[in-house]
Amino acid sequence: MSEMEAPFTATYLSVGTLMYVLAAYKTLAWTRERIPGLLLMASAAFAVGTGFISAAPDIYRWIGRTSGISNLATLVVYSSVIVCCAFFLVLVLLWSPTSAAENGGSGAAPPARARAALRRVMPPYAAVVVLMAALFFSADLPDGEVPLTFDTTFADRPIVFAYLLVYLAGFTVALWSMGYVSWRRSKDYKDPVVHGNLLRLAVGCFVCSGYSLFKIIAVSGRALGTSALDALSTAVGPASSSLGCLIIASGWVAGAVRLRRQRRRDFRALETLWRTVTRADPGVVLTSPPAGSSWDFHALGRVGEIRDGQLALRPWTSQDVVDTAKRLGEAEGLAPPEQDAVAAAAALHSALLALESGQAPQRPCERPPGIDVPPHAERQHLVTVARHLDGPLVRRVLAEVTST
Repeated sequence: MSEMEAPFTATYLSVGTLMYVLAAYKTLAWTRERIPGLLLMASAAFAVGTGFISAAPDIYRWIGRTSGISNLATLVVYSSVIVCCAFFLVLVLLWSPTSAAENGGSGAAPPARARAALRRVMPPYAAVVVLMAALFFSADLPDGEVPLTFDTTFADRPIVFAYLLVYLAGFTVALWSMGYVSWRRSKDYKDPVVHGNLLRLAVGCFVCSGYSLFKIIAVSGRALGTSALDALSTAVGPASSSLGCLIIASGWVAGAVRLRRQRRRDFRALETLWRTVTRADPGVVLTSPPAGSSWDFHALGRVGEIRDGQLALRPWTSQDVVDTAKRLGEAEGLAPPEQDAVAAAAALHSALLALESGQAPQRPCERPPGIDVPPHAERQHLVTVARHLDGPLVRRVLAEVTST
């Protein structure tokens, strides 16, 4: 490895390793939640990681020696990039406030929408990869690996020049499509973190697209017989793509950190509600106290036990409290899901008081409020119930019912 190749090897291996770690993290998250977006993130990260690892000069040469096909790593790298772009574009198309509303605020698109987006995006990008492979294997390249200078070394060959133009065209269209969609979707989100992450993705895509511009200029110069612009292909272009990928990855990392913090806050809220409910009926407790690193696993158990506790308290739950809570919630301008959460919190509070006093309500509530919330929104509903449990609106409800 020459001294010129050393920094590229270090940079490409570092970025590629980061992407592999990110892919593993998202895959682990997907095994827990089965959200299509998580699997798309993992697939995209794995593809781009493979591209960067394969582009590292030492790995590039190893692929050529092992396969016996000169410069095969170039096809691996460029195909990985196109595949990554396709996954990214599908992912961006799924990110919308509509999908979040459909799934209880989780932002997870339904599997049907994910399949439709895949059918829309994958065929043209698969065609690009197939065309690239056909051009590459028909180029009849000489022996000898050129990991950093393949484009400029062989751009004077018409078939290789066509191969490069197909790759760069597909790459550029994908980046600008992702950047535009991300920028447009960012306007639809009021959440500053989601808005910022989408803008970061758009910026990363536009920075990455500088790679295509510099490559096209350099290989066009070579096709015309000049090597004066080679540095745009071997140095400036790769630097632009590395910077863009790091910008995109930073948005993912920031989102993962924010999600972990949110999950921890949600679990603590659920713990408060769980302790309140199980105080009335300890028999519903099935799971052991949680370990600090398994919030998601224990949260699922807590949700089931809270639901069982609510049903156990049904004879002590007052319909008057539920009706008053919904009326006051509507007067406060709360959305229907928030009204249900307030009603559930007030009903639970009054049921516990009735149980302790031994005085059942005159009008018991046949179905506790929020008991029909769909499974994908259940945890968020109970978190909201927990946050209202000792809130001022619940106190107003109880005070009004008590005074009548």
